[in-house]
Amino acid sequence: MIFDGSTVSVIRETEISVDVPFKETTLLSGKVHIQASAEQRFSRTFECYTEDFSEISTLLEKLGSSGTLVIDSDSYTSCYIVPPLRYKEVIKGSGKYTYTITFVRHTA
Repeated sequence: MIFDGSTVSVIRETEISVDVPFKETTLLSGKVHIQASAEQRFSRTFECYTEDFSEISTLLEKLGSSGTLVIDSDSYTSCYIVPPLRYKEVIKGSGKYTYTITFVRHTA
């Protein structure tokens, strides 16, 4: 997988979330008023593994910046990394890291 030209070493995808803006209000009469939009919110979370900390450093530098996310040759423009990007060294001093990363797509 690639984000904004940088490698993301995915082990597995842990969550795909597709959501739409939705608000339900119960009126004093007891009736329900719904406000909704068909605009879908894209969110995907991945568990990753790398033996190159520069992969994580590069992704940390991209926090707050829009980029194209490429998954299996499908491109998603205007994506962002959702903070925080969490990582840990598997065994201290091993230089092997796991991290969890979530991407969302800007649709406005």
